[in-house]
Amino acid sequence: MMAGIYLLEVNLCLALAILLYRIAFQGLTFFTANRLYLLFAVVFSIVAPALKLPLFSGHWEVPSNVSMRFIPKHALPEVIAGHTSQWHLPDVSYILWIIYGCVTAWHLYKLLADILSVARLIRKYPSRKLGKVRLVFVGNEMPVSSFFNYIFINQKLRDSESLHTCLAHELVHCRQAHTGDWLLIRFLSACCWFNPLMRFWRQAITINHEFIADEQAARQAGRFRYTHLLLDLSSSTQISTLHYFSYYGQIKSRITMLHQTPSGALSRLRFLVILPVAALMLFLFSCERPANEANSISEYLNKDLVGIWENMNRITINDNDGKTPRDFPERPGNVQVCLSKLELRADGHFEMQDATNNHKLTGTWQSNSAGNEVQLFCNKEKSGTSVIALQLEGDGNGAMEAWQHYAADEKLSAGRVFYEYRKL
Repeated sequence: MMAGIYLLEVNLCLALAILLYRIAFQGLTFFTANRLYLLFAVVFSIVAPALKLPLFSGHWEVPSNVSMRFIPKHALPEVIAGHTSQWHLPDVSYILWIIYGCVTAWHLYKLLADILSVARLIRKYPSRKLGKVRLVFVGNEMPVSSFFNYIFINQKLRDSESLHTCLAHELVHCRQAHTGDWLLIRFLSACCWFNPLMRFWRQAITINHEFIADEQAARQAGRFRYTHLLLDLSSSTQISTLHYFSYYGQIKSRITMLHQTPSGALSRLRFLVILPVAALMLFLFSCERPANEANSISEYLNKDLVGIWENMNRITINDNDGKTPRDFPERPGNVQVCLSKLELRADGHFEMQDATNNHKLTGTWQSNSAGNEVQLFCNKEKSGTSVIALQLEGDGNGAMEAWQHYAADEKLSAGRVFYEYRKL
């Protein structure tokens, strides 16, 4: 669940960032500044939801690595009789994650296939070194393009007068490592394939790279001559991983930007809007309320459960799944059981003690609004935080029954621990 929330928040940040770009910055001629904004927005959108920033001083309510999933309720007679059904309806979230993983893997496969197709071109055609880049002389099936420090030159342009201008354009892509930006947004698009706004990100990154390269190449060739060259060499593309000198779908925008009046100095003030928008994103997706806030305590704690509870009885019941039964505390396993005395405090903390020895556990606790589900977040110095999830049944007279489910592993059975509690 936490991973799903993080993925949702990342996509919301990406959506806000690209909408701000299209509204405020897309028409400006500050191409380098626009590129820096796009890269910063991508990194910020990935990092911001992972941050946990307190609104005020205090400590955290719940450790961020704890899963907030309650265990379904099971009836006592069915478990004892051993007639629990082995058929369970699959969790919808698991099905969604499987679908998400399969589609993501397919998009990543297509990205890898594009990269491998470029590698095959490099091996297939002759090349020669030019400074820090390598020129690859390909056939007539593709236009002038680049990939990192490789520039692909069409054979028909090898002796053309326009070759120098094309090289000047592609050298900008190579020097500024535009391929790295493009691979990053391709990877992010593969992971966020369900976000319809990712196509705007791909368009923004690609066209911004072309604006940067066009600006510098046009200075050498002349604006009008360069415009005619773009029209003469315009064509569609096959391999989307490459930076193409002339991509027909972008020609109109590139020519318009070449002849656009440069943006004035006052237009730079638009970039100041990034600060409040970034602050808003941090507030929405990174800030959490500390545990000493009164309203946060009332939101997560059921006051009827506050007090000291004594464990009168504990029974381990193993599911019949064909594996070795696992009893507590004799058998090992990544399951923490309740000790004999449990104190639930009104400040959101708990303490458990064992009557037979000095063993003690501490941590924080939460309950649902009905007061019949409790989670204990145990602070363990060596192994980190572990969770005890209890399903409660009370008679209203200071007595309580609790169920704790534990999952099977490769060798040991799944099952439940049944507790009887009395309030002191």
